[in-house]
Amino acid sequence: MTASSESPGALGELTSEQVARLDAAAAECGVSTVQLMEVAGWQVARCAWRHLGGPASVTVVAGYGNNGGDGLVAARHLATWGCALRVLVLGDEERVTGVVRDHVVSARRCGIDVAVGTDPAAVHGVVAEAALIIDAILGTGLRSAPREPQASAIRALNESAVAVLSVDVPSGLDATTGEAFDPTVRAALTCTLTAMKRGLRQRDAASHAGAVWVADIGMPATAWLRAGLVRPPGVTGGELVHASS
Repeated sequence: MTASSESPGALGELTSEQVARLDAAAAECGVSTVQLMEVAGWQVARCAWRHLGGPASVTVVAGYGNNGGDGLVAARHLATWGCALRVLVLGDEERVTGVVRDHVVSARRCGIDVAVGTDPAAVHGVVAEAALIIDAILGTGLRSAPREPQASAIRALNESAVAVLSVDVPSGLDATTGEAFDPTVRAALTCTLTAMKRGLRQRDAASHAGAVWVADIGMPATAWLRAGLVRPPGVTGGELVHASS
């Protein structure tokens, strides 16, 4: 399959469907979700560290999908760098499986306080003393308004006075259209992975995404070709690139 001749611009402009296609193409190339998630979480941690300017108290509120896995990896790196971490995974224990479960286990073994549960009141408790909240609740696959317990968690983040860093897109925002469902996280900054998401330039995104950083996570060039997509030239070298630069 050959790449499209339509240029996506320096930072790209992926739809949610293209993200899924690209991830599938990476797997066909032998680059697993686990490998990409490790780099993605490291980049989210770098973005958080840049914002904080050094060790601080950080809370990660995560879903049980890949977005949550990115947040858990970020928590582990930030803890290694001296941050005080608390993590809440929104889900029943039996729903937290696969790669995400593996990251829950590894985070706990690294001494990080990781709670798993669906009580919305728990969110208020874990964010109260934080200097930064990492929103890793919902990712690019969202197509409709968040359900419980995610919806209550998003409202709790918005009610707090703490700055929020969203992973990939603010939870509740459609990554393709930019529609902000009710509710959607109001982030101070967003670390979007692989390439810019189309929705971050559309509709309601400006009032929810904050400062957008685009992170290179090592998506193979052959995966872009297999997916029929153009690799954005501005997202390379392991860099975090501000979307306005």
